[in-house]
Amino acid sequence: MNALPGHWYAVASSRELGRSPLAKTRFGEQLVFWRDSEGRPVCMPDRCPHRGAALSLGKIRNNAIACPFHGFEFAADGHCQRIPAEGSRPVPEGFCVGTYELTESGGYIWLWRGPQTTNKPSPPAHSYTEGRRFAEHVGIWNAHYTRCIENVIDYSHLPFVHTMTIGNFYGDPETRLHIETVDGGFRAWPEEPDPDELHFEFLYPNLWLLRVAKFLVLTVAFAPLDDTHTEVYGRTWYGSKLPGLGPLMYVYNRFSQYMVFREDWPIVASQQPGNVDDADNDKLFPSDAGLIAYRKMRKAHQTAACGISDEEKAQQEA
Repeated sequence: MNALPGHWYAVASSRELGRSPLAKTRFGEQLVFWRDSEGRPVCMPDRCPHRGAALSLGKIRNNAIACPFHGFEFAADGHCQRIPAEGSRPVPEGFCVGTYELTESGGYIWLWRGPQTTNKPSPPAHSYTEGRRFAEHVGIWNAHYTRCIENVIDYSHLPFVHTMTIGNFYGDPETRLHIETVDGGFRAWPEEPDPDELHFEFLYPNLWLLRVAKFLVLTVAFAPLDDTHTEVYGRTWYGSKLPGLGPLMYVYNRFSQYMVFREDWPIVASQQPGNVDDADNDKLFPSDAGLIAYRKMRKAHQTAACGISDEEKAQQEA
């Protein structure tokens, strides 16, 4: 697998981000997202360097985010371009807020975590979703994002956890997953590999897809909030353009996610330790093939990061 010491993380849905500031916690830090006059996404710490007020409570003005406290305006590059109370006096050189590198692709806002380099890869993308529309629902799981990811790539838990829903259809406690490496991740089948049969795909660092059938594809992006919370972007993809189908798919997507995932929530939240990176004492078996593949991939990326500085490594590791 291609182990890179830096990654694009899906951190928000494009649909969430308009011309008003959007407050989000990501990687344990309070951030503010907004769009500039050309529609490009911007991300900064949600704190004005003047008196510490939340910038997300302000407004977008003069192609900048204006602090709600005293109207300080910060441009997309983080530099303060205007201090109303100072009148014509120049803004002190270097007075600014930090910014984070973003890109937008596949209906997601992506944030770069890792060393700064001009040779960044493209954000991961599922080929199965090309040309399709989607209905989306967003929720919070009370667990570290690595445990959330492992939950959806763990096939053998289905007959035990999902006794009221999908466990009755897809649950086979003796199933052995067949793993196939793909660019940026892997695919797994509960039977012999067949692109037209039920299988899931995981793309590092935080995208998951379930191909239920040719006409039904589900995806989830797991956006890290902090050590014990993850914002989950669940999508149901469909190809039809029939009028009125979008709202119906939204209802189906929201209801189906709630019915299935609510069976997972208390168990995933109970797992100790919370972060998979600390779970060296977990005893894995051949039936945990998906988890084993994920942990090997994660370990390989962390090993590749050993050659960068401690600060850069801390930025890469959530």
